Amino acid sequence: MNKLFYKYIIAIILLACTNSLLAQKHSVTGTVKDGAGITVPGATVLEKGTVNGTITDLDGNYNISISSSKDTLVFSFVGYETVEMPVNGRSVIDVVLKESTQELEELVVVGYGVQKKKVVTGAIASISSEDINVSPNLRTEQALQGRTAGVQVTSLSGQPGEAPTVRIRGAGTTGNADPLYIVDGMAVGGIEYLNPGDIESIDVLKDAASAAIYGARAANGVVLITTKGGKEGKMNLTYSTYYGFQNVSKKLDMLDADQYVMMMNEGASNAGLSEPFDVNEIQPYNTNWQDLLFQKNAPILNHEISVSGGNKKTTFSTSLSYFSQQGIIGGDKSQFDRITARLNLKHKVNDCLSFGSNLSYSSINRKGIASNSSFNGAFSSALNLDPLTPEFEENPDVLNTPPYSNEPVVKNADGKVYGISKYVGAEIVNPLALLEIQTEKTRTDKIVGNVFGEAEIIKGLKFKTSLGIDLAYVLNDSYKPLYYLNGAQNNTEKTSVNKGIDRYYNWQWENILSYTKKISDHQLSFLVGTTAKEYKYENLTGFNSKVSTADPDNVYLNMATDTMWVSTGGAVHSALFSTFGRVTYDYKSKYAFTGIIRRDGSSKFGPNNRYGIFPSLGFSWLISDETFMPNLGEVSFLKLRTSWGVNGNQEIGDYQFVSVIDRSRGYIFGAGRSIGASPQFISNNDIRWEESEQIDLAIDLGAYNDRLTATFDYYVKTTNGLLERIPIPAHVGNDPPYANVGSVQNRGVELSINWRNVVNDWRYSVGVNGSYNKNEMTHIGNEDKVLPGATWAVAGAVTRAEEGLPIGYFWGYKTDGIFQNVAEIYQHIGTDGSLLQPYAQPGDVRFVDVNKDNKLNDDDRTMIGNPTPDWTLGINGSVNYKQFDFSLLITGAFGHEIFNGSQRQDLRYTNRTTKILDRWTGEGTSNEIPRYTWIDANNNYRISDLYIESGSFLRLKNIQFGYTLSENILKKINVSMCRFYVSVENLLTLTKYSGADPEIGAMSSFDIGIDRGIYPQARTFRLGATISF
Repeated sequence: MNKLFYKYIIAIILLACTNSLLAQKHSVTGTVKDGAGITVPGATVLEKGTVNGTITDLDGNYNISISSSKDTLVFSFVGYETVEMPVNGRSVIDVVLKESTQELEELVVVGYGVQKKKVVTGAIASISSEDINVSPNLRTEQALQGRTAGVQVTSLSGQPGEAPTVRIRGAGTTGNADPLYIVDGMAVGGIEYLNPGDIESIDVLKDAASAAIYGARAANGVVLITTKGGKEGKMNLTYSTYYGFQNVSKKLDMLDADQYVMMMNEGASNAGLSEPFDVNEIQPYNTNWQDLLFQKNAPILNHEISVSGGNKKTTFSTSLSYFSQQGIIGGDKSQFDRITARLNLKHKVNDCLSFGSNLSYSSINRKGIASNSSFNGAFSSALNLDPLTPEFEENPDVLNTPPYSNEPVVKNADGKVYGISKYVGAEIVNPLALLEIQTEKTRTDKIVGNVFGEAEIIKGLKFKTSLGIDLAYVLNDSYKPLYYLNGAQNNTEKTSVNKGIDRYYNWQWENILSYTKKISDHQLSFLVGTTAKEYKYENLTGFNSKVSTADPDNVYLNMATDTMWVSTGGAVHSALFSTFGRVTYDYKSKYAFTGIIRRDGSSKFGPNNRYGIFPSLGFSWLISDETFMPNLGEVSFLKLRTSWGVNGNQEIGDYQFVSVIDRSRGYIFGAGRSIGASPQFISNNDIRWEESEQIDLAIDLGAYNDRLTATFDYYVKTTNGLLERIPIPAHVGNDPPYANVGSVQNRGVELSINWRNVVNDWRYSVGVNGSYNKNEMTHIGNEDKVLPGATWAVAGAVTRAEEGLPIGYFWGYKTDGIFQNVAEIYQHIGTDGSLLQPYAQPGDVRFVDVNKDNKLNDDDRTMIGNPTPDWTLGINGSVNYKQFDFSLLITGAFGHEIFNGSQRQDLRYTNRTTKILDRWTGEGTSNEIPRYTWIDANNNYRISDLYIESGSFLRLKNIQFGYTLSENILKKINVSMCRFYVSVENLLTLTKYSGADPEIGAMSSFDIGIDRGIYPQARTFRLGATISF
């Protein structure tokens, strides 16, 4: 496949070069001035429909070679109106630029249309293709990170292809809090299929008023993605590529062999046990598992080619891309490959009728490993496995003894036997052996797109119909070989194969009627529409054992000889029908009003609660245009905005309002189980829409001809009718039902400030955005006012939700230092004089009796940390000097905590970080880290604030240097544009967190911030180039 891809690229480039050589050039010179007759240095001069361009020199002069004397030149500069000038055979063209409030004239994508920024009443943030392309991104969501106030993007892990967590104005639900993604008008379930290079713009609808047009699915915000379309003019061909290598950005300092032996002996001695090691004996191994686990210079590469162009009737844009990334853990065992193809087409039949399509295909191959797991995680094992175990066991005497001699040990490709620990057991295994038996792989073929037709019935009255599809076919493969990792982790009986097929079918049909009328200074627009949407999913899985091959890449179900076939399957089906309307009015663009109402009907709710109504109102006032306003000096515009709206959420399973019968469960009679059917879960016919109500107050400001822009927002977002499963006793035997059990509120502020300017040959811009958000559960409808959350290892629940506290807060014991002596233990008493910790010894942790009931139990567990940042920060900047360019992106999050559970304190013989060397060893030696002992009667390592660390960080996310070939060179090689660049990602991170990575996202709001041994993000170096013809 790769060879064919490269041949295709080379053929197109050669064809384009040939066309360029045959083309005749036309040279144009001139001067650019402003309205006062002052020359404008640094103005951009572009050949329309191409990327061929130049900038004016210090005297405002320019010289450009264009394809034809019939072409059009486009002149632009910050703070001035753009001017288009047909060449018409001229060789000298002088231009005068007029000042404008360019910022207000920009078009912003809103639901089902565009609006000028000056009349937008909602909170919408826009990201252009230039911003997206500044730093190469694997996934589109990463382009939002650090560029938009109020949008927090957190990596789930550093595993290739992993989707980040995206939260818009906080977590509004305990369930799936992902925003709704709309790609070219089509609502899609995920956007990993998108090539970021195909994107023209991203618009984020943050407030309820902006998102209400998508009512039912917009409670967590909406992300509108517009892909690149063709433009009238000469055909343009662009090829972009980069190659890079990745390395781990941080390793933890673990105990070496001598330190480990010392600590294990101390742990045994403090427990009254004999010391397991002779300190005078030289240990044969001192294995650094991190050095062995992390792959050096893991490759990452990308190729993409695009062709666009058109005439007055038809425009098109097509692209093809290939992306491949290996992981820094496991190499090709943790790999993501993606091929995408896209065709966007629009044809104008006449002045009243047009049609088009936006179609894409992607094929994704993925191999993955556990990325943040206390159980069977490669990185977790690397942090916990003892350094005395060798990478490979090569001693023949050892190999001839159990377990090596009588178990199916794991070998590498060269036949070497991986070492097995004699000390650590349970889930902690040789991480390299664990990777060796990883065989899971997934292939996803996906088609997403729509076809549409548009007609202007009369002037101002337009009708558009669009039919979209989102189809996916997923193949899941896994092979389980015979292996022995340790006494608890093994498969010594029979091999097995598992094959699965998932099919997703999603169609959407929309019909939109809009009317716009301008009378004098009044402009009125109406929009009404309907959306019909259907989602189907079905899966089939086959499993069998005793496979006759050991090749995991070529194993099939018919190779299994066991007679105990297992096959399972299922299907889900849901539908949504919506009607909606919007009215907008503005007077002189000074006063603007938007009203929206949407009615959604969902099959996920019962007949009595199927429909939800979602209204919104928005108002803006361009106060700077008022005659009574004093002279604002350099302020070019000042606008006030306010909005209110309600959105919905239906992200629960299907058929939750009826009892679904599951025929795979059966019943227990006496000591036996009989095959039969039973209800899968308890139904609830009263569940209804989750509703999110939001109020927004904002100020937009522009100054110095819009070189300076700023936006400030204050919002309150309240989600009512929270959809959550109700805890039920385990003996009921069914999954718990969904119910509308509570409310959650997010309150915060957002600030964005941007400055851009041109000084002679220098062009620069800098943007700073920050946000503050306070999350709180305001109501929970069950008896104890608590919702259970996530667990850690074998210690049980570590997060939960509770009235008056944030979602997913860390729940544990508070500590008050270390007992330094026996006297302190006897002084730690309850109000009745009883000892609170009768089994404690000097060096143990002092726990706090929070509720003062004279005993320590779960009733004393309380909030010990909050995984959600109070503050998020983004800083981005760029500098251009002649052909050189530089850009950087800094991201940060502050005021939150991380639960560092990367080390298994509950197991003996596990390794530790060197932090334990500062433990308590006698009175006055430590008041933070308890003594080390194998028998812990005090339960020092119960879930407490000992695990809690600050999660605040500031990260240099991306830095890039580029160089664009000069026009003189481009003329000689017949190329429109050629740029080379080098970039570094995750170059520097400032944090007090002692773990591998302070960015710890999760799909569930209850899992965020728990470090179970997270797959860290890589530091990536890239070399790239872009060439256009």
